[in-house]
Amino acid sequence: MTYAHTSRNVLLLGGLATLLCASQLRDAAACGCFTPPDPSVPVVQAGERIVFAMQNGEVVAHIQIQYQGDASEFGWLLPLPSLPTLELGTDELFNQLTSQTQPKYRLTRKYEGNCLFQSGRGFGGSSSGPPSPGGEDAGGGGGPLVVQGAIGPYDYAVLHADSKDPMLQWLSDNHYFVPAGTDATVGPYIHTGAYFLALKLRSGQSTGDLQPVVVRYPSDLPMIPIVLTSVGAKPHMGIQVWMLGAGRAIPRNYYHTVVNDALVDYSNGGQNYNDLITKAVGESIGKHSFVTEFAGASSVMKNILNYPGRFGSNSELAAQPDATSFVQYLYSHGYGQINRSQGPFGGGVTLTSQLIAILSRYIPEPPVMAQHGVTADQWFQSLSYYLTPQYQQQHPGDFAGWAGINYQPAQMATEIDQRVVQPTLQAAALFDTYPYLTRMYSTLSPEDMNKDPVFSYNAGLPDYKNVHDATLTYHCGMLVPSANASTTPATLLTEQGWVVEFPGGVGSGSIAASWGLPGSWRIEILREEGGPEVVTDNTSRIRDALGTGGCSVALGGRTEGMLGAAMLAALALGLALALRRRGE
Repeated sequence: MTYAHTSRNVLLLGGLATLLCASQLRDAAACGCFTPPDPSVPVVQAGERIVFAMQNGEVVAHIQIQYQGDASEFGWLLPLPSLPTLELGTDELFNQLTSQTQPKYRLTRKYEGNCLFQSGRGFGGSSSGPPSPGGEDAGGGGGPLVVQGAIGPYDYAVLHADSKDPMLQWLSDNHYFVPAGTDATVGPYIHTGAYFLALKLRSGQSTGDLQPVVVRYPSDLPMIPIVLTSVGAKPHMGIQVWMLGAGRAIPRNYYHTVVNDALVDYSNGGQNYNDLITKAVGESIGKHSFVTEFAGASSVMKNILNYPGRFGSNSELAAQPDATSFVQYLYSHGYGQINRSQGPFGGGVTLTSQLIAILSRYIPEPPVMAQHGVTADQWFQSLSYYLTPQYQQQHPGDFAGWAGINYQPAQMATEIDQRVVQPTLQAAALFDTYPYLTRMYSTLSPEDMNKDPVFSYNAGLPDYKNVHDATLTYHCGMLVPSANASTTPATLLTEQGWVVEFPGGVGSGSIAASWGLPGSWRIEILREEGGPEVVTDNTSRIRDALGTGGCSVALGGRTEGMLGAAMLAALALGLALALRRRGE
């Protein structure tokens, strides 16, 4: 089933940092530069990440640009329905959003009988507790160019998209890299009144200077230009979308899938999650579907990017007497990002990619150190140690070929304010302006990228939490103790109410998976009003499949496992025999 929508003013926008790049996209871990220490957090690769906000007919899109390859071959092309304005964004927005809304699969273990492994040394991971564009206006020259300029590390141009050939020719003439295949995929976005935004790295910039962009323009609805993205996409590419607004967001012309959590590998923190999403959304027509991962108040991001006391004084920063004190000021005044995936108080501070890009031009890491595995962040964290005369005398080889420090504090402080401080504060303001946050996820392969997903809102839909709980009960022997968790019979009760039996122990693998259960529980159509329209309901199929293994499934809060069913049957039989004897 498809939806009709007005394409004239639809947002043709995506966090799709592929377009005009020939090199393959780099995988992005779900927590950005953070390593999730929580075993209940699945590792998810999202090739594209974008944050949409919509208000009064204007769309604001924060788009993370990811690229791996030669800087001279980087180019980025974005179709738009109206004339945009362009600002700089921050990777920290995506890192912290990911951390705060990441799906978690927590497992509570219970023990029946004499379980010698009850201390938790058994199978699986441990359970986890609860400005305007500027530039020159060239629109009167009759060619495709509307406006061009520079912002942060980028040169950019806004082009008329009335005709494909003049636009592509202008890009080629002005050294915007256009890969093979772009010509064919650009076609659907060419029409009167349309525009394209093109970016390339400025001369002297490296791929380490890449940072998100914020694009604002009038539009009816947000859209990701997934057809154009197929040029640089790879199989099962993850697409992560956050939507801010007054209520819950929906995929307007894609299906909505509720994942069957009987297939979640709870014992290992849902580490099969990404494969399960691919399986579940792939069961919809055209493989066009999104999964809601979180829907609720945007206050989950309150004081995350702009916590009290963050960022010092720009003038104080510029007045630091040397490189060591400059870097120390950054660490002590909140210029880095807190790794909140390790709890509410974080697990240490790291410099953002934007900060490292700026600092590296003035306080470069010696190339030999980089070859020995010292990261840029480690270099700056220990700068005062590395720059001591004692260290340099003891390790003269570490500074071979080093250009030295070009300390320009005033210029550095200005760049940091423009590229780090202001973008971060502007991103933080989103969560004061928009009360509701929705996170959606899907995976798509290039051959399935033939329809651009459009997003809208349905404020009547309920919240959706990102933390999911299940219980695994081990049935240990009474007279003969059970010493091995992986071979002890066990029963898994999921949040959706499915009961999955492991008669040979959880170490024997997932019975549910071996039975070929569907990845989706339900496939739905979500509209801007009313409840979901279910087009595929796999309840019976899942129940029957689990039932064939000798276990039962209960929904709606009524749970009956194999042992419970046996006990009820025994009680019923005993009662029947008692009544019969009395009647004899």
